[in-house]
Amino acid sequence: MMKDTFKAQEEMNNVILDSIGEAVIIIEPGGRIIRNCNAVTEDLFGYKKSELIGRETSILHVSREHYRQFGKESEAVLNRGEVYKGEFQMKRRDGGIIDTYHTISSLHRELGWEEGVVSVIRDISEQKKTERQLQSNLKERSILLGEMHHRVKNNLAIIAGLLYMQIEASVDEKVVESLKTSYCRLQSIAQVHEQLYKKAEMDANISLDSYLNQMAESVDEVIILPDKNITIDIDCGSITIPLLQAVPLGLLLSELLVNAYKHAFEGKEEGHIQIKAGSNQDQLLIEISDDGIGLPKDFSIDSSSIGMGIVQTLAKQLDADFSYSSIPGEGTTFLVSFTLND
Repeated sequence: MMKDTFKAQEEMNNVILDSIGEAVIIIEPGGRIIRNCNAVTEDLFGYKKSELIGRETSILHVSREHYRQFGKESEAVLNRGEVYKGEFQMKRRDGGIIDTYHTISSLHRELGWEEGVVSVIRDISEQKKTERQLQSNLKERSILLGEMHHRVKNNLAIIAGLLYMQIEASVDEKVVESLKTSYCRLQSIAQVHEQLYKKAEMDANISLDSYLNQMAESVDEVIILPDKNITIDIDCGSITIPLLQAVPLGLLLSELLVNAYKHAFEGKEEGHIQIKAGSNQDQLLIEISDDGIGLPKDFSIDSSSIGMGIVQTLAKQLDADFSYSSIPGEGTTFLVSFTLND
């Protein structure tokens, strides 16, 4: 009678195990011996149930080293009375390697895991395959983007070099000034691609602080004013800006910076320019100010000058609010505010 009851209980346990949609293995921890398993385990690993029961679980591991490592990791968690969860590669009967996710817990919580554990194993091979493919695609994309930024940077450097040669060869001051302004515009674009090329990750966002410091150095090197000492302070914190907005913003600020260098400090031996940026959620506010002589009385932002026309066009491209204020003898401040793209 007792034998029949035991057999009936065993059959019921097997029915319950086989109804579970994941591979389930009951393990005797002492020698990590398989006590029981379900039909999904047979399908997953390619062994018959009779071939697994009584065998060491190492039969399902890629190597003895993997087997030892798995035991070390899982036992450390089980010793704390917790459920072990983790990913591991396992081996099928035919030698094929599969990616699996394990959930291991004690059979008898009150007695501890030494009395037996149950391991639920899910096949995640397709998921991991997809992840590896995505990683491979991302790596390829990063390489291609890096190559693209490198080529653009080099091409712009060639054009900038030609412009600079023309600057050096020109004797007409008006031509030289125009070429210098064009050179600064070109550099503001080149510096975006240089930053992106140097980045380890290709997320198409650049550091605003680093970008503006590079731009300021370029302007200071090109717009040489031997009789003036002009200093620039830049405070942008850790703000990053997307590529599609960095180029028009850089051109706009370059235009304002060059304009300040050329006109803000006429009749003065020293001058100071400050660029500050702050963000509130997704809104970016940039202020560029100087302590120069102020704007002319007849200045109009809608003037026909090429510089202001470019500034207006770039502000529209950024969908930015653009404004300014000026006090004669004390200086000028320009404000640019727009929403950062995701």
